[in-house]
Amino acid sequence: MKQRRLPVEINLALGFLAMILIGAVLLFLPVSHQEGQSMSFIDSLFLSTSGVCVTGLTPVDISKTLSVFGSTVLMVLFQVGGLGYAVIAAILLGLIHRSGSLTERHMLFDTFGADNGIKFNTLLRFILASTFIIELLGTLVLFIPFSQDYETGRALYIALFTSLAAFNNAGFDLFSTSLLGYNDNLLVLVTVALLIIVGGIGYVLMMELFIKVRKRGRLSLQSKIVLSTTAALLVGGTLLFYFLSPLDLKNSFFQAVTTRTAGFFSCDQASLNAPSLVLTIMLMFIGASPGSTGGGLKTTTFFVTMKSAFSLLRNKDATAFKRKIADETIKKAFNLFAVAFLLLAASLFILTVTDGDLGIVELVYEEVSAFATVGLTMGITSQLSLPGKIVIIMLMYFGRVGILTLMAIFSTRRPQASYIEAKVAIG
Repeated sequence: MKQRRLPVEINLALGFLAMILIGAVLLFLPVSHQEGQSMSFIDSLFLSTSGVCVTGLTPVDISKTLSVFGSTVLMVLFQVGGLGYAVIAAILLGLIHRSGSLTERHMLFDTFGADNGIKFNTLLRFILASTFIIELLGTLVLFIPFSQDYETGRALYIALFTSLAAFNNAGFDLFSTSLLGYNDNLLVLVTVALLIIVGGIGYVLMMELFIKVRKRGRLSLQSKIVLSTTAALLVGGTLLFYFLSPLDLKNSFFQAVTTRTAGFFSCDQASLNAPSLVLTIMLMFIGASPGSTGGGLKTTTFFVTMKSAFSLLRNKDATAFKRKIADETIKKAFNLFAVAFLLLAASLFILTVTDGDLGIVELVYEEVSAFATVGLTMGITSQLSLPGKIVIIMLMYFGRVGILTLMAIFSTRRPQASYIEAKVAIG
């Protein structure tokens, strides 16, 4: 009897779950804590999930709680969570391209943002090389301002930690107050922002840019959508923050960047006015791009959903850059949007029951930040109840890898009866 094989998406999700549990055990060990400090296992699990899912939310002040060993464990976790996801997905893509089913291929291609003609060995080498080079450059640049405030060894460690956290869109910091102390330092803000942007556009796009620019070729439709949507969100977000909030231009730009699943902050999020909070929540929900170190709904899903909605109102086909968007792509985009919305709605209901005293705005902010693996908070993470922390842990996990599992479950082929088509009044 032939043994049934689990879908690759479930294997990938289980792999991340294993990493989370290993990380939780390591972070729970006394050697991971500074002298006189400790963490409960639920907080260790929360922190490990946040690390592997490259979120940045933490129930404790890691700069005061974690030892060098503990912060190094955390750094490895969000490096594995960001880079590991891309590497594992690339390896799976290569294996499935040779031996997997057509359904498995399409599902991973959609998830990772690659097309059927990609050379996986080339992609894998590019992922490893580009990650090492970009993170090294970020470390060297950040060492310059940090060396003015810390001893050489400590400054180099903080620069490395910050560079890896920024490129992997993780948002962890060793300052207690993120980048509040550097909100006037243009070099720090610009360097971290560039690391976040590059890490958030996706490895496939980076490789395509590298190849196409060198050979003067044309970019794919997906790359054009990612670039145009990213640029629009960054420019539009910067201008809106600048005019709607008391932030200056450089911090408005940084706020527009960090909401794209990064989690660093150069201003107190709890002090933002209502329009700025709503804008932040919207940008967090949209998130980064497919095949990147970031999370969220993804720029391509947002673009296709909005483009299709407006095209439907005009009774026209959804097009982009003189290309018609496939009906299957539109269907998947709306499905993902609906699943994300329903998951957040259900989670918010539970949170209002378990932690309603923390405030509805704060809870919405926290749950969207968790689901989109952003890491920004209005300061309520440490105040969450045990059930509330479990909800946030699940949101971080599903926001990073859970959609893959849902797609695998619902895409299982089963014999279906054919029914007579009927119309239902809408609106």
